[in-house]
Amino acid sequence: MHIRWLEDFVCLAQAGSLARAAELRNVTPPAFGRRMQALEVWAGAPLIDRSAFPVRLTAEGRQFLEAAQSALRTLDETRVALRAAHRADASTVTIATGKTLARSMVPAWLAGLREALRHDPAAAGFRTQLSTFPMHDALAMFAEGDADFLLCYSPPDLPVMLDDARYQFHLAGVERLVCVSAADARGAPLHRLATGKAAAKPVPMIAYAETLTLGRMVNQEIARRKLAPRLDVIAVSDFAESVHEMVRQRMGLAWLPARLIADDLHAGRLVRAISGARSDDGGDLALDIRLYRPRAPMRPLAEAFWQAAVQAPR
Repeated sequence: MHIRWLEDFVCLAQAGSLARAAELRNVTPPAFGRRMQALEVWAGAPLIDRSAFPVRLTAEGRQFLEAAQSALRTLDETRVALRAAHRADASTVTIATGKTLARSMVPAWLAGLREALRHDPAAAGFRTQLSTFPMHDALAMFAEGDADFLLCYSPPDLPVMLDDARYQFHLAGVERLVCVSAADARGAPLHRLATGKAAAKPVPMIAYAETLTLGRMVNQEIARRKLAPRLDVIAVSDFAESVHEMVRQRMGLAWLPARLIADDLHAGRLVRAISGARSDDGGDLALDIRLYRPRAPMRPLAEAFWQAAVQAPR
């Protein structure tokens, strides 16, 4: 049983709609529904009367709601007490981010910032604590004040849900998602996606889970270009490095972050899989990488870190 299931359940009880609760929890309705089903399996009783609209809780659900709210209050009060007793070291900058960015962008980016701050008295001897989570959890960690900064993808059609009055962001970079395949013996794509005449049979594809920002963005592009009939999704993963490795194992094509596959592209192990695709003709997808901070003044180390990030080349 996951704590987020309890939070989801309380949200559903307040929202009265599975779709609205899913939106508030920043997950897709199918994913939210699966969480509620898993919670009911764990509880051993039906908690939700799905035949009614707005959604109602069963008698067992109303009883469970009281227990869930009490448990969440206890956990939150304990967390606050523990944080007060063991405050983060003033010399530590905490960044909430996702696993893909932590692997593909953060190491080189942080190395550059540390070099830029080398002679800044406010940053003398500072450390960085990187906390990686799914997008919703990283955003929650940041919004609850458990991280100084949030580093995340921000696609044009899927904005980050943070209050502009309380938070601001800096464009830390732009990531390109490149549709690639393993190369055959001649250096051509083993799995090629033709954008003109339809192929005889669909091309195998490795997809991201819909819960990932990358997954929602790739699915939007596939729908926009009407590519679904030409693709056969043979595997789905919520971990970009897993998708990357399956493409390297010649299982199918995928849209992968350019930073993550730079070495493979350079060595020719992976090649572009869309016929005639160039970075300026729609073959690549671009998404912003944003660094968020509170608008309120921060401690000197965090302010120095922010200024270095703002001035760093992209």
